[in-house]
Amino acid sequence: MKTGISKQTQLVLNVLAEKRCHLTADEILERLDGIGKATVYRALDHLTETGLIRRLALDKKSAVYELVRSDHMHFVCRKCGRVEDIGVNFSAMIAEAAHCCGHQVQWSEVTAYGICKDCLLETETNFNQI
Repeated sequence: MKTGISKQTQLVLNVLAEKRCHLTADEILERLDGIGKATVYRALDHLTETGLIRRLALDKKSAVYELVRSDHMHFVCRKCGRVEDIGVNFSAMIAEAAHCCGHQVQWSEVTAYGICKDCLLETETNFNQI
């Protein structure tokens, strides 16, 4: 398997590093000039395989991608679809899961689903106007 990073792949990685958020392939494509959709998907596949980014299917129509960084959980708003990182250290929980079962945990993901504070505020505001 090829381990180097092409110029186009580096551009895709740069978008994710610069924005430090969760972007779909189409959102990444919108930020890049002169790169085709197939090239972006190949770059995302390569970056995922090398462990530099993560592909997340978080109850959205399209998967989102993020730069791999410290442990954190995700919050997904069921109303607007926003995905938000929540910094939390759950390494003890992971170690316990590995210890009790004899597994080697290489990666974990914790996701909470609900209504974000902005959507709650919007709902409350609309209700109060009635």
